[in-house]
Amino acid sequence: MLAIACIATLVSRGASGYRVGQLGRGAAIRSSSRALRMGLFDAFRPSAAPSDPAVYAAVRDAAPSWDELRVLSAKAGGERFRAEWDAQAVGRGAANHQSSIRLFDAPEGTEPRVELFRDTAAWCPYCQKVWCLLEAKRIPYKVSKVPMSCYGDKPAAFRRISPSGAIPVAIIDGRIIPESNDIMYALEEIFPQTPMLPPAGSAEAARARELMALERTLFSAWFGWLRSAQDGSGRFEAAMERVCAELQRSGGPFFLGVEVSMVDLMFLPFAERMCASLPYYKGLRVRGDPRYAPFDRWLYALEEQTAWYAGIKSDYYTHVHDLPPQIGGCVSSGERAAAYAAQIDGTDGASWTLPLPSATGADALEPLSPAVPDDAARLEAAERLLRNHAKVARFAARGVGRPGSPRVAAPLADPYAAADEAAVPAVDAALRHVVHALIAGADAARAAPRSTLPPAEVARSLSYLRDRVGVPRDMSLAAARQLRAHLNAFSDELTGGKLLY
Repeated sequence: MLAIACIATLVSRGASGYRVGQLGRGAAIRSSSRALRMGLFDAFRPSAAPSDPAVYAAVRDAAPSWDELRVLSAKAGGERFRAEWDAQAVGRGAANHQSSIRLFDAPEGTEPRVELFRDTAAWCPYCQKVWCLLEAKRIPYKVSKVPMSCYGDKPAAFRRISPSGAIPVAIIDGRIIPESNDIMYALEEIFPQTPMLPPAGSAEAARARELMALERTLFSAWFGWLRSAQDGSGRFEAAMERVCAELQRSGGPFFLGVEVSMVDLMFLPFAERMCASLPYYKGLRVRGDPRYAPFDRWLYALEEQTAWYAGIKSDYYTHVHDLPPQIGGCVSSGERAAAYAAQIDGTDGASWTLPLPSATGADALEPLSPAVPDDAARLEAAERLLRNHAKVARFAARGVGRPGSPRVAAPLADPYAAADEAAVPAVDAALRHVVHALIAGADAARAAPRSTLPPAEVARSLSYLRDRVGVPRDMSLAAARQLRAHLNAFSDELTGGKLLY
């Protein structure tokens, strides 16, 4: 997901997208991302050279085969995920990051009139709000993914469409439209089904414009505080009070009443990022704070009453590490922020440890909404690995391989890294043990025969993978929690906990 940033990138901010620039070395912007804090990341930094192949000479593979695991997962109900993902591959099923085409109920052979260019990792908030609108209106569309500048180079073909490299970009009926807000208004005009704005000239339309201006006020208060060492809590809290008052005035649960509108979609991407970043960097918890109960109810309504948001929503861990390279750094302050950061990063000894703590109820820092049974979440994680295990094993073996060059700005992103090929069989065996535990349960998996594997090298590889599981790019939050914890459990078993954090 995310490697140490050498040159910070910054933006001039607007409602429709980031404008990426460069900050010099003397810029007073600091990042408190996990990669810049001593501990886990230093402990598991990829070695400068591959491991000695002799390390792997004593490997004894006793893990179930991938075919055996596939059968075991099918007996547990894993085929429902396979069927859903197969449907998504041809444009059907629920919203998801993997699809390159979305047809909804359109007949087979339909050629979508819309092509959306969005970022590969599902980090971009401006891409997200266009994505949400397309899903909410059920407009058939194609997807082309391009990397953000902070973690890769834009393809030349995309530069011909968007010389600046900015995303998102849409092509609608052959017309190229940059800027997220312009795309959204064009979609609303060209595809009037499921209207997302009140009729032009109405009092509700005027209210919608006022609310969108309020979203910019909230954004500005959050963004300015996030990037500053100065206390911006008063400005942010005042903006949140206004937002909550407007939600109460609407009768809710949404900004214009009982139906989702474009106003909600304008607020949503940055609301997600506020809920993740403020506890992590500033020690302010947004969700679960009674002062912001209307805001919390609004988020719960989006999570539980829409058919599309679950497949688009990210998690706190992904956001707190994807934000610094996008915006030039985030400034952390206070012991409370450090405590929340440890929870979100899973370095507190509990949050990414089996048995996992509850993620529902008022005490949950990051509510799992809608709730997902643990067995279903484990099965989703297992099926994701089963579907792509060869590539995942080689990716994880980068943890003991060679760092890439040139480096990119996003911490934990290293698109040019090379795996240690000698490590791949051992890592593959470890992943099969992890998948066995995900399907059968940790106790049943531990009772089965165990492989003899090099502890340090395998633990480094599994940690490399764990720290790069992105939501929703790779899987849902519920599945990601389970995978991260099960990777930790196997590393802990190998090393006695000495290399876990």
